[in-house]
Amino acid sequence: MLKTTLSYWKSILSVVVILYLSFAPPADFSEMPKVNILFFDKIIHVALYIFLTIVLIYDFRNHNKFSKKRPIYIVQCILFPIIMGACIEIAQDRWFYPRTAEWVDWLADILGVGMALVISHFYKRTIQSR
Repeated sequence: MLKTTLSYWKSILSVVVILYLSFAPPADFSEMPKVNILFFDKIIHVALYIFLTIVLIYDFRNHNKFSKKRPIYIVQCILFPIIMGACIEIAQDRWFYPRTAEWVDWLADILGVGMALVISHFYKRTIQSR
């Protein structure tokens, strides 16, 4: 069991990083330069969930017989990051003051998952055509 869990270290690390960024007090980021880009926060959400989903897909493909039709693929690579994003928003609102739930953040997370699926699909097709 431990060996199997450790073989997913990239996925686990990605989840831990997103959890830290989601729950750390805003003061932890006070030294970061201010970015004045419209919807920058949402862009970060999309980027993090693209990254997370691609890592999940990569790990899944390396440790399982790959098939998008397998229910475990749908759960691990699609539903898990979507549900995680929703749980983070709920937890931020309830237990991590001054963080608040922004459902548009969750929609950005879902957009990131969808974009990752499209990216991985085209990447796989490009690799297969070579």
